[in-house]
Amino acid sequence: MKYSKHLFLPLAVLVISLGAVACSSTQPPSEQVDDAVVTTKIKTKITADPELNPFEIHVDTEEGVVRLSGTVDTADDRAEAEKLARKTEGVRRVVNDIQVGDKTLGESLSDTEITAKIKTKLAADPEIDPFNIEVSTNQGVVTLTGRVAKAEARDEAEKLAKNTTGVKKVDNRIKVGDRS
Repeated sequence: MKYSKHLFLPLAVLVISLGAVACSSTQPPSEQVDDAVVTTKIKTKITADPELNPFEIHVDTEEGVVRLSGTVDTADDRAEAEKLARKTEGVRRVVNDIQVGDKTLGESLSDTEITAKIKTKLAADPEIDPFNIEVSTNQGVVTLTGRVAKAEARDEAEKLAKNTTGVKKVDNRIKVGDRS
C-alpha cells in the first residue's frame, strides 16, 4: 500500500507534464518529449524532497533550459530547488526566478488548503500511516492528533507540518504506542 502512494504522485506529475507540453509547444516532437521528461524528473525530485513544497515551485523546460518560478519561504528552499534542477540529466541551464518571502494577500493559503497540503505530505511519507493522524487548521495553527507506533513518526509528522507554507504554529498531540 505504501509503495502505491509513493508511485501515484510522481506518475500524476508525469502524465500532466507530458500532456501540457505536448499541447502547448512549437518545438519538434522529439524535443517536446525530452523537455517534458526533464520537467517531470525535476518535479519528481522536488516532490520527494521533504523540505520543499511542490505546490510552491513551478518548473518549465524549453530546449534544455529550465525556468523555476514561484515563491518559497527561505533562501535555502530556493537554492535546494535550483540544485535539484541542475543535477538533472538533460538540463543545459537553469534560470531561477523563485522569489523568497511572504506571499501577497491573494496568495495566502486558507486553513483548508493548509490541511490538504499537510495530509498530502503525510500520505507521501513511507514512515507515516496517514490514516492514524488527524489534521486540523485554524488561522494557520495546525493541530495534529492520533496515535502512531513510534516517536520518530510523531516527530516526522510535526516536521512535515511545520515545513508547510502558511503554517504559523504546530500543536502536536499525537500519542505514541499501543492503546492501553
